[in-house]
Amino acid sequence: MGIVVESDNDGKEIPIIGANVFFPGTSVGTATDALGMFHIHPPDTSAKKIIISYIGYVNDTVSAVGTSIKVILKKTVTLKEVIVQGQKADSYISTMNPLKTEVLTTTELRKNACCNLAESFESNPTVDVSFTDAVTGAKKIQMLGLSGIYVQTMTDVLPTIRGLAINNGMNWIPGPWVESIQLNKGTGSVANGFESITGQINVELKKPETAERLFINMYGNSDGRGELNLQFAHRFNKKLSTLLLASGSGMQNAQDKNGDTFKDQPDFKQTQLMNRWKYALGKHIEGMFGVKWIYDLRNGGQQSGSAVNGGKLYQTQMEVNRQEVFYKSSYNPTKEYQSLGLQLSGVNHDQKGFFGLKNYSGKEQTLYTNLIWQSIIGNTKQKYRLGATFLADHSTEVFDTIYAGYKNNIPGAFYEYTFDDLKNFSLVLGLRTDYVNEKFQLTPRLHVRYKIFKNTTLRMSGGRGFRFTNLFAENPAIMATSRKIVVTEKLKEESAWNAGINATQNFYINNREASLSFDFYRTQFDNQVVLDYDQSPQFIYVNNLHGQSFANSFQASFNFFLIEKFEIRLAYKYNDVQQTLHDQLMQKAFSPLHRALFNAAYSKLLHWKFDGTVQWVGSQRIPSTVGNPEEFRIPEKSPSYFRVLGQVTYIKHQWEFYIGGENLNDFQQKDAIISASEPFGPYFDSSLVWGPLTGRTFYAGIRFTLK
Repeated sequence: MGIVVESDNDGKEIPIIGANVFFPGTSVGTATDALGMFHIHPPDTSAKKIIISYIGYVNDTVSAVGTSIKVILKKTVTLKEVIVQGQKADSYISTMNPLKTEVLTTTELRKNACCNLAESFESNPTVDVSFTDAVTGAKKIQMLGLSGIYVQTMTDVLPTIRGLAINNGMNWIPGPWVESIQLNKGTGSVANGFESITGQINVELKKPETAERLFINMYGNSDGRGELNLQFAHRFNKKLSTLLLASGSGMQNAQDKNGDTFKDQPDFKQTQLMNRWKYALGKHIEGMFGVKWIYDLRNGGQQSGSAVNGGKLYQTQMEVNRQEVFYKSSYNPTKEYQSLGLQLSGVNHDQKGFFGLKNYSGKEQTLYTNLIWQSIIGNTKQKYRLGATFLADHSTEVFDTIYAGYKNNIPGAFYEYTFDDLKNFSLVLGLRTDYVNEKFQLTPRLHVRYKIFKNTTLRMSGGRGFRFTNLFAENPAIMATSRKIVVTEKLKEESAWNAGINATQNFYINNREASLSFDFYRTQFDNQVVLDYDQSPQFIYVNNLHGQSFANSFQASFNFFLIEKFEIRLAYKYNDVQQTLHDQLMQKAFSPLHRALFNAAYSKLLHWKFDGTVQWVGSQRIPSTVGNPEEFRIPEKSPSYFRVLGQVTYIKHQWEFYIGGENLNDFQQKDAIISASEPFGPYFDSSLVWGPLTGRTFYAGIRFTLK
């Protein structure tokens, strides 16, 4: 915990709002709040210094060791006080980090209800969220035009949302538990493993030593969904603290607004408990450990009384029991620039269910160990990290008569060199090797930051990543269809190269902050597990890549304050994603070429906040259904559409009251299910989803905070 202030002419200390606070050479950062306070946790034991920066002030680098840090920034130019206060964007790109890191603050996350992590990106242009199919209610994310399975998602820099949790895992991180989110495009640090290909999402959860003593969030919406989040924190002394987090949510009033007899969203019951502890032993050892338990039950499909001619209902169910444990510790020798860190995590995951007449089961056990040593070369401008990793990852899935899985025991080692002059130039060069399937896999990665001018930053990155496929967990849509699944060969691990460039310009419009960002990334696959829906509408062929597969992604973003406390965000994305299907290079299905986003956020005095978002999604290619009878064919291009969201929040002391709406323009994909009236027939297919499945939804909620 710390505070960032400035000193006026009379020596009075004034809090600085929205100052950047981050660990150099990492994606971990945050911003100071309305009191100038910040809470930040080191990504690993090697992180000994933090950088504090704010436009118009001299950057400062201080020790991260200690429970209370105070930083007094000095001005580089004389600014009027009113310009400094309250004008920091709710999300921003760090100018000092060599990785292109976008930080989403608590203020950004509260622009929407954000019941869980999957719903935290509605007003952010970097991450896209959509449904996987028209039956299960599962959501997927995309980054750089590709599925979220190629994004490494971590909590407190520990890989967590992976394996069987790769799709639903974001539903299991309640939004009120989150302190901040860091989004990195491109490959990440080699110290975090080999799985990052298109980006990293690091979720900073609330910490025992800094969390509010009591926090309550209650939420309900017009679809019959309700949620309750509770948080209790207690600090026994300066060296020991604990945090208890609890969340319960459910919906037992699922609707059928489009009249196809199927629930637009499944009924569900979800319970989560988490306990975290932070401790310190003397001056040189500190650590954190915790446990988490998740139970999730979802029932979808046809509503009661919907069966035709007294036939059987088509229903789905998925039941998940998941337990997680983690431990992080650091040993800090007398030399501040040296440290030794240990990261441990374990997962036991059991899920089972059915889709119509077909059963599914999945089991996973994972143990992750990471040992990291950090020191310097000559001086603190040159640092290095080296370490060893061991991943035991055992996963099995069975759907109907098809088995998929792997049993991996992967040792690895890495070395990462960082040069940072703390002003204009920084470089991170890393290499790791992992012993996989009786051979060594090399993973090189490079990140460069160059500050061309005072407020102009250029970044470049490049590197490789690879991962193992969980066929059904990653593609739940293939189970909610009558199509026959044909796996034509033994599936190999997926691997790809990613390279990109980003330019960020910070400036002022009428003495108010503004930023303009452009980036372009290309992902080129060496191998990819390909699902071919196009050969026949009665089959899904699964095979390794035979040919090319790539994604070119361009994004332009413009953030500015139209007037004081009225922030505007504009963004446009172009994603050209192509892959080889039956010897033909084709545009990837359900990947729109064009997307755009408009967000406006206005705060009036200290009590009112108004937020509105408009998303535009361009046309998408739909797999061919020409092989079906005419009544079961659909167009091969979707229309473009808009989606409108909004929220109003009233703040009074420790209370926050919010109301809002999603999909306010009430756009829904029509006929999302082919042959919905004959779900056990040969043409039933709920997997061809390109748009919203739920109509207009209104919600309301209350937050209570006791610091």
